[in-house]
Amino acid sequence: MFLESQNFDIVRTALDTVFFQEFSYDMEEPGIATANTGDLFKVIRTEQQAYIGSINKPVGLFDVVGEVQSVPVDTPKVANKYTIPVLDYAKKIVISKDLFDDNMHGVWAENVKDFARKGRLTQDSNAFALFRLSFTTTLTADGVALISASHTALGGSTITNILTSNPVLTSTSLNTAIVMLREQKDQTGTVIGGIPSILLVPSKLFKTAVELTDSALIADSANNAINVYRSAYGFKVYSSPFLGVAAGGSDTAWWLMSRNHSVSRLIRQGIETALTPWQYSNDRTYTYQANFREAVFCPDYAGIVGSKGDAS
Repeated sequence: MFLESQNFDIVRTALDTVFFQEFSYDMEEPGIATANTGDLFKVIRTEQQAYIGSINKPVGLFDVVGEVQSVPVDTPKVANKYTIPVLDYAKKIVISKDLFDDNMHGVWAENVKDFARKGRLTQDSNAFALFRLSFTTTLTADGVALISASHTALGGSTITNILTSNPVLTSTSLNTAIVMLREQKDQTGTVIGGIPSILLVPSKLFKTAVELTDSALIADSANNAINVYRSAYGFKVYSSPFLGVAAGGSDTAWWLMSRNHSVSRLIRQGIETALTPWQYSNDRTYTYQANFREAVFCPDYAGIVGSKGDAS
């Protein structure tokens, strides 16, 4: 509990100022990705505690038929049902009435501001955990890791969406990822021609990613050649501090995505806050709390390829 008796330097004004660490984490900044970045997380709103879905196997390519030949039948199939439970996130601050009333040096007000920031950062950390764990425990509806060489399509074929040998991010490996995405097959084994639109990287790869994709000419080269990634594709580069080693992830992993990816953010309830007055407590304390309910998931491998970037 936040008490006056434990914070004498504040309540006795022994300090001229109290330092509060400010930080900017603006989702509008170029290249900065958050849980609210629609290109990365497709929002699904729900009024239920869980979301149930399945994977669709569509029809295959059309067949050539004769003038009076019967038209071949191709039957769609739905399988690999999955259930996504909505998770509850919550935190509260308990503060004495005396400290709340006095609010010396704005301590209480600043802590409430930081409390709100931490709620948003929790959303971001949770959202990007899907990518941090995409090579291990983030599973698709077929039961294997999101980025894997052993996805089983409903048509029976084995699909890979991990780059062989996990190359570091270079012009060559990026082109390999583009080709893989373009030649990726759907649940019937049909090439669907995904168009690369998003390159997602941790903070330490952001400079490299932008140089590769946005330089007018080939980056770090004396050759006077156009940058095909900029002129032909023009995909967006995003980064997040919640992908790197500092957040329990990797500073070398990277992902290339098309618009038809299925990374989704299931929202049951956005962040809500409530202040309980001291009159409703038995020890003259205020309680300020907040919570939100959501989950992030990716049911299908389509539209995303990745590399650990460690050349393993």
